Amino acid sequence: MKILFPYMARWYAVNWTRYHSLLTVLADKGHEVIVLQPPRLVSEETNYQEIDPVSHRNIDLVDVDIPAWLWSMKMPLEKLAKKAIFSIYAYRHATRLMASENPDVLLLYNIPQYQFTRMKNINIVFDYADDYVNMLEIELGRARNPAMSWLAGRMLRKMMKSARYTLCVSHKLSSSAHGTVRVLANGVSEGVMVEPDTPCSLLALDGRRPVVGFLGAFEYFIDLDLILDAAADMPDIDFLLVGSGREWSRIHDQVGRRSLDNVRLVGGVPHSEVFEYIRKMDICLNIFKRIPVSHRACPIKLFEYMSQMKPVISTRLEELEHVDSGFLYYADSARELRNAIHAILEDPGLAQQRARAGFELTREKYTWERLGDEFVGLLQAPEQGVSH
Repeated sequence: MKILFPYMARWYAVNWTRYHSLLTVLADKGHEVIVLQPPRLVSEETNYQEIDPVSHRNIDLVDVDIPAWLWSMKMPLEKLAKKAIFSIYAYRHATRLMASENPDVLLLYNIPQYQFTRMKNINIVFDYADDYVNMLEIELGRARNPAMSWLAGRMLRKMMKSARYTLCVSHKLSSSAHGTVRVLANGVSEGVMVEPDTPCSLLALDGRRPVVGFLGAFEYFIDLDLILDAAADMPDIDFLLVGSGREWSRIHDQVGRRSLDNVRLVGGVPHSEVFEYIRKMDICLNIFKRIPVSHRACPIKLFEYMSQMKPVISTRLEELEHVDSGFLYYADSARELRNAIHAILEDPGLAQQRARAGFELTREKYTWERLGDEFVGLLQAPEQGVSH
């Protein structure tokens, strides 16, 4: 199977996404992947903060040609504008590729790719990985208006209905999806999972200070202030925050202004180093702001934490009702976060049991290898299913 994927960011960037994991595992299984990507761009966005490339024989990266003067131009709502510009030029490039490459599948994932639905003689899969209309409204800020939201929603519905499948990252998103809908969650690679008999690190603190860690994007949907508030009240515990994004500078300033000597900001790291940092954490945080885009998410970091058999404290997200069987700890405020950390440290035996339960569930249901097989199985099956 040959998959064409227009990606609205640089492929080898700090921000390792669902698509990197899913398409890499499909490439490992022998499928061919053609990624259309925009030119390089100097930006605070993690999508453009590049890392050293690691080539794959079945993944072909194609830089879409966009006039340099246009691509480098500063403009209002730059993130949205650049996605739209790239998608226009990527569509032109894709139409030329169709005859020479003859791809079997076109994988789309956001509203700016609307024009791609005009392509014929190819299986279109729309991946509904985030609440795109809500995200658009947040990005627009003061420029948001009901007419634009209505138009975005209408375009989104048409994209879903034009696809052979609409894949939803969460059950919450699937309830508002259209077309032939399937849930395809996030996961973690089997190759990074610890051995099943690995002991919980909390059982061997040996007098050292506990480490509470967060991994992920420093963006508007993460409640980084809640984490700092808890850290301010727990000076005897170290907080390790790994990631980058538009909120990083503000959080860095807050750490200095509040003299939070127990908070370490690492910055963005390549995905190949992520698990080294998780292994340094005794307790892992899956902390979000409780807004619609968060409740509809299925956080990759959650499965990455659980793959290393770590106890996890999470915000109460609606989608976790479909994941958690009692192994997660919950906190929606700094007080609850402090209490959850103390509960874990005071009963490490129970924390180990819960961490192991999360690990076993991840190994059984949430590996990219299993999810990749589901993706291929859908496309190889006869066209049928429930439409919304």
